[in-house]
Amino acid sequence: MTGFFEAFEGWDIYAQKAADRPPRPLLVEALTLTTKRDSAIDLGAGALTDTRYLLEQGFAHVTALDLAANAQATADSFPPDRFAYAIASFEDFAFPVAAYDLINAHYALPFIHPDHFARVFAAILGALKPGGLLVGQLFGDQDSWAGTVGMTFHSETAAKNLLAGVELLRFQVENDPDSKTLSGKAKHWHAFHLIVRRPS
Repeated sequence: MTGFFEAFEGWDIYAQKAADRPPRPLLVEALTLTTKRDSAIDLGAGALTDTRYLLEQGFAHVTALDLAANAQATADSFPPDRFAYAIASFEDFAFPVAAYDLINAHYALPFIHPDHFARVFAAILGALKPGGLLVGQLFGDQDSWAGTVGMTFHSETAAKNLLAGVELLRFQVENDPDSKTLSGKAKHWHAFHLIVRRPS
């Protein structure tokens, strides 16, 4: 099995390669399911592509959370009254309670350390306003990176159990052993693509 750090070139290089991609289709779909656009947070914001899309789609304020400021020049171009750039790990970030209409977590949640996953994921769900949406992925236990130290993986049953307290709007299983990473390296993607709503 190829491990994460053998297959991955680094967050700064990933951010550069992702800079010109369109917004994630799952995020575009999620925005059709909500009309409340006061506040959003983009977890693992990287190149800020999805952050930009959220601002363009009329969110009054968007926070981008990432471990490193890999897109500072882009961040500096955003309106400071509508945007905040938070540099912290998910484990250390103080998620405000019932603060966001939408939380975007594309390919971000699996990077929460297993020792802290339950606490941090509960804080993320708690940061949604009633009726707010979480969109993103969990990684499955058949993924190429499964077993990588510091990352969290779920069986399909465990993933569904984790989401028992929210309204499941989409739960799409991806299990593709012949796929690739953004950098073109071979990878078995096993992921659960999610859109969930916190009950009102």
